[in-house]
Amino acid sequence: MKQLETGEVPKVARAVSDTQDELAEVLRQRAAISAVLRAIASSPHDLQPIFDSILDSARRLSRADTGVFRLVEEAGFRLVARALSPGVSEDVLPPKLVERGTLQGSFYDRLVASKSPLHVPDVALEPHWAGEALAVIRRGGLRTLLFVPMLRKHELIGSFALGRLRVEHFTEKEIELVTDFAAQATIALEIVRRERQQGQLQTELAHANRVATMGHLSASTAHEVKQPIAS
Repeated sequence: MKQLETGEVPKVARAVSDTQDELAEVLRQRAAISAVLRAIASSPHDLQPIFDSILDSARRLSRADTGVFRLVEEAGFRLVARALSPGVSEDVLPPKLVERGTLQGSFYDRLVASKSPLHVPDVALEPHWAGEALAVIRRGGLRTLLFVPMLRKHELIGSFALGRLRVEHFTEKEIELVTDFAAQATIALEIVRRERQQGQLQTELAHANRVATMGHLSASTAHEVKQPIAS
């Protein structure tokens, strides 16, 4: 076997190390997906454990300090789940409801307009959102933000927002990963929505059957009463 030259040894060592890191990352992602699937299987009608599991996995795998999951409602963006790194204060998070009246000129305003991931590498360098950026920094020191939309048939129904207390860009792989987790949350919502629709239809069908049965009984009773009277 050909021996490696002195200069090739570090290259091989780096290649092995990179491969091990990639393998470890794949295993972490598989473990996170398994956790989400277990949450869905154990709580098919309770979305909260599912949302908590998805958001926490997205935060940990993307190495973010904070994670916020919101659903779009008529009043605005409502807080549904949140995930924080150990030691991070809850004061770093925005209000439970981001009202529509306060969206103009905000990060969420741009998310609504683009319906695409919004990456803010350094909040302090965002002149277009100077007021909001200053509030974010003062509130908890967040410096790097990532907003990922949740879409259903091109309609914005929610968002994932991740933050770092340090200036460190989210990589393309991390953005893709968070986008996948947002898609999982959308699927979970859709499953529950369809199950509820099906349950409502079954209830309405059962009610219609009861009404029809009562109608048949009433008609039959009326017929039985009329026969003796006629005789």
